[in-house]
Amino acid sequence: MALDLKDEKDINDKFSEFFIKNKRKIILYSIIFIIFYFASSFYMSQDEKKQLIASDLYQRVQLINDFNDKVIIVDKLKIDFANTPYSSRASIYLGNIYQKNKDFDKAKENYRWAGENAIEKSIASLANYQYASMLLIQGSYDDSLLYANKINDFGFFGLKADLLGDINAKLEKKDEARNFYKQALDFYKDKNDLAKVIKIKLDALN
Repeated sequence: MALDLKDEKDINDKFSEFFIKNKRKIILYSIIFIIFYFASSFYMSQDEKKQLIASDLYQRVQLINDFNDKVIIVDKLKIDFANTPYSSRASIYLGNIYQKNKDFDKAKENYRWAGENAIEKSIASLANYQYASMLLIQGSYDDSLLYANKINDFGFFGLKADLLGDINAKLEKKDEARNFYKQALDFYKDKNDLAKVIKIKLDALN
């Protein structure tokens, strides 16, 4: 037992000696840790608050009826909450309304913004698909090809392949179009109506 007490005393002495020698460093590192801890906590709370506000604005823009109010809210999301998932979703939502109202320039503007600023791969892919599709309809085939190739979420593989088939068909690149239509068919495996449409387009090329 005496030996244990002696060992304990030696450990305490060594610890005290170490603390005295490194007192300044220990205090400095402790202060840095405390600052970092509180700064991180503050940042996280601010970020969570921002996410909640953005979520509320996104829900509101879908519920209100006045179109001008929708535009104001989406603009606010783009400016003040661009780093949240809701800004790009709202931009696509507004783009869809513009497209329905045949204001194609405004629709493309919103799709492009969403594609360039979305923090979710799936949302960026959706925006680029919408944008590329509109460019194709308007005859801007090269630009449509550029944005179609930016679609990089696996869930959009079939839609991307179908779209690339359409673009290459318009560019009179039949072999490339045929290859993309086949990829789209393999992806859907004839399980939905879109597969039937793709099969018709493929047969038309042949």
